Amino acid sequence: MTYANRGMAFESLLDFTNEIYDRNGRGVINKRPTPVKVTRSKGCRVLAGFFEKPSTVDYDGVSMGKAIAFEAKSVKNLTRFDLSNLDDHQYKFLEKYHRSGGISFLLVHFTRLQKTYLLRFETLRSYWQRSKEPKGRKSIPINDFEVYAYEVPTTTVPVDYLSVVEKVYAA
Repeated sequence: MTYANRGMAFESLLDFTNEIYDRNGRGVINKRPTPVKVTRSKGCRVLAGFFEKPSTVDYDGVSMGKAIAFEAKSVKNLTRFDLSNLDDHQYKFLEKYHRSGGISFLLVHFTRLQKTYLLRFETLRSYWQRSKEPKGRKSIPINDFEVYAYEVPTTTVPVDYLSVVEKVYAA
């Protein structure tokens, strides 16, 4: 079973959302490319290659004069988000970004529920740290998202996460 394209629909919605944000002057948020070393190609077509190094996170940019970085995940599970869906290097990047004064968070789209949540890094950190304990929980229950995260609305853009960022991080 391959997981290669499981989040592509969600990422397409985010890319469209980011285009609208850019056109409306709300922010410049870019999809970060995964660093790939091409070993064989034919014309413009890549036939073989490998990941040179782990990527950082899916998106970064600026809005409200503040640096933003986030990882976007799409899951089919109805009851939880498994922390194994987030790689160590992605967590560490979000942590460094947060420590440097940037806004960092996780966007989780529950496909079957058709709900998207923004989980602040500070909240993610507590779950992440507990998951590393010997008997620590390795997932975040959907009920916890409903209490400790922010549901992202669909407004004039498909995934209006900046409206949540503007409310949560306005200072």
